[in-house]
Amino acid sequence: MTETPSRNVNAGRDASAAVRPGHKLSYPENSGYLRSRVLKRSIVVGRHKTSVSLEDVFWNELRRIAQELGVHLSELVARIDADRQHGNLSSAIRLFVFEERCKHSEPKYHQEAQSA
Repeated sequence: MTETPSRNVNAGRDASAAVRPGHKLSYPENSGYLRSRVLKRSIVVGRHKTSVSLEDVFWNELRRIAQELGVHLSELVARIDADRQHGNLSSAIRLFVFEERCKHSEPKYHQEAQSA
C-alpha cells in the first residue's frame, strides 16, 4: 500500500533523504494504522441519536469489547459518554478502547521476568 504523506515524515534527517511533494512511500501491508479510515457513524445513546467519527480499528475494537462484556454497543457507548470528563465522544471512545486493550496486554518486560 502506498500513501502520500501530508507532511515531511523525514524531518530532522539530511536533505537528501527528505520526501519530495507527490512522492509516494511504500509501507508494509501489516501497518493497519495507515489503512484505517475515519468514518462518521450514527448511534443511539440513551434516547438520542448522535454521530461519532472513528477509525475502523477503534470501531471494530469497540464492538469486540461490547461483545466481550455482553452488552449492546449503544449501552457501552452510553457508559463511555456518561463517564467522560471532557472532550468529545469520539475521543472518549478512542481513549476507552486504548485503556481497555492496555489492561489486557501484559508488558513485554513483565513476560520476560516471569519466564526467567
